[in-house]
Parts: sequence; C-alpha cells; structure tokens
Amino acid sequence: MQAEHRYPEEKFIPVKPWRPCPICGKGDWCGFNSFIASCMRVREGSFKEVVLSNGQVAYLHWLEPGMVNLPALMKDDSITAAQTAPVEVRDRVYRDFLRLLYLQPRHREDLLRRGLTEWEIRRNGYRSVPETEAPWSVCRRLIRMGHDLAGIPGFYKARGPRGGTYWTFDRQPGYFIPVRDEKGRIQALQRRMDDARGGKYKLFSGHKSRGGCSCGTPAHVTRPAKVEDRRIWITEGPLKADIACKYLGAVVVGALSAATWRPAIPAILALEAKEVIIAFDRDVESNPEVARAYLTLKVELKKHGLAVSRAVWSDKKGIDDALAAGMEVRVVRA
Repeated sequence: MQAEHRYPEEKFIPVKPWRPCPICGKGDWCGFNSFIASCMRVREGSFKEVVLSNGQVAYLHWLEPGMVNLPALMKDDSITAAQTAPVEVRDRVYRDFLRLLYLQPRHREDLLRRGLTEWEIRRNGYRSVPETEAPWSVCRRLIRMGHDLAGIPGFYKARGPRGGTYWTFDRQPGYFIPVRDEKGRIQALQRRMDDARGGKYKLFSGHKSRGGCSCGTPAHVTRPAKVEDRRIWITEGPLKADIACKYLGAVVVGALSAATWRPAIPAILALEAKEVIIAFDRDVESNPEVARAYLTLKVELKKHGLAVSRAVWSDKKGIDDALAAGMEVRVVRA
C-alpha cells in the first residue's frame, strides 16, 4: 500500500493560516507536500517520527493522492487589487458603514475641544473605529445590506483559517473623518489615530495585494450651515477644514497636506470660485517644502484666472486653532 505513495522527492511547504496542515488543521509549525505531511501535533496514524534540529518531534503521515492541490496552494499569496469604485458607489457604502458605528466619548470630547458643537459633530458624521465588534462582522453586515466591498478603499480580503477569504478592515483605534467632494459625497475616509506615533492622520485605503484599493489623495470640501463669505478658503486637512468652515462661514477646501494640493484645483473650479484664500499652517514661513507648495499652488490658481489671497495670524500653527482661540485672521494679497 505504501508503494503507491512513493513519488519523486518534493520540497515541503510551510503551513499558513489560510493553508493549514492537512492532518491537524492548524496554521503553524507543520509542513507538507503533495504526498507527505510533517505534523507537529498528531502522532496517531503517522508512519514515522523525525527529531528536528531544534529537538522537537515531527510525525510523518502519508497523504492520499489528490488530498491536497499543491500547485494551487503554491500560487502567489496576493489577491488581485480591485479597481476603485465610482464616487457614487463609495458614498453609499461609506454612509451605511458609518451608520453602523458610533462615536466613543473620548473622541467626542476631542472634537468638542477642537471647537465643534454637538450638532456639527453629528452633521459631519465622525465615527470611531469599532473596538468591540470585529471588522469582519461589520463587513458581513454591509454585504447583507446589498453592498459589494470590492473597489471601496479601506476594505480588503483576509485568508480564512481553513481556506477561502473574507472582507475586513484595519481596526487601529481612532475615529473616522469623512472626506467629501464638492457635491457632498463621501469619496474617502481619513482616520485620526489614537496612537500618533505612526502618523496622526491616516487614510482608510490601500492593501492592494489583498484585494483592496487606493483612494488617492482627494481634497475635502466642507460647507457651513449658512454661507457668509463667498470666497473659497483652502487649508491643510479635512478636520481642520471642518473647524475653520464653522468660524469663517465660508466653503473651505481641505487638501490632505500642503504637498497634496493638486486635487483641490478641480474642486475649487467646480465651485465656480472667483477668489481663493490660502490658509496653510504658519510653518509656511519656516518650512521650505510648505513654502514651495504654497507658491506653486498660488501660481496654479492664478493660471485659472482666480484672485489669490493669503490668510495670516499669530501664535497658533493652524487656522482652525487660531479661529477657535478667537484670534484675528487677516487676509492679504498673495
């Protein structure tokens, strides 16, 4: 009977959570090829015991022909990246996604401290990254609501412990900030991280090797409840734009950073702006990269026939903190 299992020598591959041991079903320690499994847990049924170099014992088991499809298991671990879905689709999915979440008290307090009111917090749609419900469970609820998560930045596929894939997302603690276009559609999500050591703000995006996709670097457009200033302001960051909008009574465009101002140009043109006020952080005066971004943005805006001004204030770094502190913000010709 054993003669049927004598095949040319074939290397062993290590097990993975998505490629478990055919004997014990676990995703670590063991290895196998098309004909033999080297299991570290199950002795019963093995035809041989082998002492490994680390002193542990491996139990060798014959595998029935065809029990595992090694060529399929040896394929690249990556999953094909998805093409980013149209903004209308992203908007529908993100709105339902945020409705399934809630805002943690500590995140609400942070937003209140930044100068927003309870009403503005609700209107803007901030929500905490879920801490109790598993991400895959939230994804399953979205799918049951009729959503296809392929092409929605932030969602990606993970390998199941016994094969197959499932939709999930990163659950690092923080809260979501909707990034809206000039029509108010949620085109992306940004996260304000609780642990800022890896960066204070991160896009909900990526994981292309696991079926995810990128949202790019979209500009955020936020509108006040009542427009009192017809000029368009541009600053750094979606949350900063939301806060500045409240105090200025004007439409504010939030580039993700000073260096990623280009996506703001189409948004500003779509708003049919006549005058734009650049309100980059005060380090525009000391940081060469920010200064260079300011100058190139100014030139680009003027190419489109727009009048360009600059906002100046003292002490605080960002215009949001300056406005919340009641400081005077002056507008000077660029």
